[in-house]
Amino acid sequence: MNATHDTPLLTALGQMAPHDHLCSIYESPEENLAVAIPFIRIGLDRGEKCVYIADDGTESEVRDAMHAEGIDVERAIATDSLVLEKKESAYLKNGSFDPEWMFTFWADATAKAMSQGFSALRATGETEWVVRGAPGLERWLEYESRMTHLLARHNCFALCQYNRRLFPPELVLDVIRTHPTVIYRGAASRNMYYVPPEELLGPNQAAREVQRLLTNIHDREEIEYTLRRQRDDLRASQERWRSVFENSAIGIVVAEPPPGKFVEANRAFQELVGYTNEELKTLTSGDITHEADVPRGAEVIEQLLSGTKREVQLEKRYRHKDGRFIWVRATGAVVPGNDRSPRHLLGLVEDVTDRKTAEQELDASVGQLRALAGRLMQAQDDERRRIAQMLHETTAQDLAALKMHLARLNRTASHLSKNDRASLTESISLAEQSITEIRTLSYLLHPPFLDEAGLLSALRWYAAGFAERSAIQVELDLPETFERLPLDTETALFRIVQESLINI
Repeated sequence: MNATHDTPLLTALGQMAPHDHLCSIYESPEENLAVAIPFIRIGLDRGEKCVYIADDGTESEVRDAMHAEGIDVERAIATDSLVLEKKESAYLKNGSFDPEWMFTFWADATAKAMSQGFSALRATGETEWVVRGAPGLERWLEYESRMTHLLARHNCFALCQYNRRLFPPELVLDVIRTHPTVIYRGAASRNMYYVPPEELLGPNQAAREVQRLLTNIHDREEIEYTLRRQRDDLRASQERWRSVFENSAIGIVVAEPPPGKFVEANRAFQELVGYTNEELKTLTSGDITHEADVPRGAEVIEQLLSGTKREVQLEKRYRHKDGRFIWVRATGAVVPGNDRSPRHLLGLVEDVTDRKTAEQELDASVGQLRALAGRLMQAQDDERRRIAQMLHETTAQDLAALKMHLARLNRTASHLSKNDRASLTESISLAEQSITEIRTLSYLLHPPFLDEAGLLSALRWYAAGFAERSAIQVELDLPETFERLPLDTETALFRIVQESLINI
């Protein structure tokens, strides 16, 4: 017996609530304990008071089974959460079975449990002793039939244990008729053959039995008709899904949660990656994903499985069977599971290789254009630097020499007429003006501050000169300190400011 994992039976036992009256029909002691002990454990976990009525000589086996189920029996008994009773103290009064006394016993036990702070009373008892006989047991069927109504009035529920191999079929049939819920071979079911006590114990039983059987036959036919309709609808839905799945132009794939083994793939996905469906079932998503894209894929799958996102989309590369890589856009979601089937990952996969190739070519072209623009700007600035240097070091120097010669002539030419001396003075002034303009032009073409002192000094110099030349007030908002940038970057920033002011 191992109840560490959830099963349909444990789920059903967990759904039982006060007022339920159920029976366990078993064929071996192991099968019996696999129902009765989890029934008790669930009650202890919920804070209910639990009563287990053992047959002669079975108490030690029950204790061992409870320990194996993880129940601290001694502590549960010490806190009065668990009571292990023998049949004499529970079922028999002075050696005789009396249904009326039993109903009083269960009512009092429930009231006591509630007064002790427990949420309910949960009870189960072995019944093999019934076969050995005792006074009053001819009323056993009456007791079981009326027990359902008793439990409906009290915060109590009970599990009755019956050994099918020990009891005669006639008694087992009565057991089925007197319990609304029956557990058999690991399944708990609402009992369509249950007979209310007023019908089972009242007059005209034959007529009532006929009516009940006919009603059951009619109800069963309606149920089967509904099930057939549901099966037909389900089959039609499955066929529609299969048609969509197989004929979709977009790849559709179903995979298990990590490690992501493929379960099913449609034709479009098979053609996309070059593998057949049977070949894909031997692979995982990671087997055909580019190594660089695996971490991102694992990240989005974790987002799906954790519930962070209901749907994810990413672009990644698949390795085709022939070795080449293809770009795909994958949209993923989780297909919920149930008790019989685990959840899966559903992926819609579209080939985007052509688009990615075009994007890469466009990026390369843009990069080439940027590089070309950078080279053009560099060439333009180099040319400006060369012209500025030539104007500063050649033309400006020649004009300076011309000015010096004119000044010397002006000092020694006393024999010149007044008009000639005036012309000479004007020539010297024109030479000075030309020197100033050439030097200004040289600085505008390429300010030496930019190379020597950096961008901030060059901007301050240029803004001051612009304001002086244009009579337009210029305000600079510059940091006090500024780390030097690469020369081409500083040059580009300077040209931006220069062209902006020129536009103004």
